[in-house]
Amino acid sequence: MAESKQEQPKSLISGIHHVGLTVSDLDATLKFFSEALGYAKAGEVPSYPAIFVSNGKSFITLWQADKEANAFDRKKNVGLHHLSLAVPSEEALNAVFEKVEKHPGVKVEFKPELLMGGPAKHFMFREPSGNRMEITYWP
Repeated sequence: MAESKQEQPKSLISGIHHVGLTVSDLDATLKFFSEALGYAKAGEVPSYPAIFVSNGKSFITLWQADKEANAFDRKKNVGLHHLSLAVPSEEALNAVFEKVEKHPGVKVEFKPELLMGGPAKHFMFREPSGNRMEITYWP
C-alpha cells in the first residue's frame, strides 16, 4: 500500500513585513540598533513618536512608551516574548556579541552557546529599553 502524502496548507503570507517594539527610551534604543546591530534610521513620525530602522532585510518600528509603562513579564503578560535576528555565520554571531555586550544599557542573559544541543548557536540579551532579544546562527 502506498503512503499518502499530506498536502501542506497554502498560505498567502509571504513573510514578516515589520516588527513593532515599544521602548522606554527611543533615543537609546535607536543608538543601540544603529551602533550595535548596524541598522539605519529609515524614517520617523515625531507626533507618534516612532522611529523606523532597517538593515535592508528587516524593518523594525520603535515606539516610545509612556513614562508609566511597565516592563514586559513573559509569565504575566501576553505579547512578544523576544525578537530573534539571524546572522550568516558563527563569526558574525561572535562579532555581534562583542558589540552588544559592550553597548551601554544592554543586559546579557547568556553568551553564545549551542541552541538545544546544536549545531545552531545563539545568545540572548535585553536591549537598553528592556526588550528581550536573541541573535541566532543556524548552519
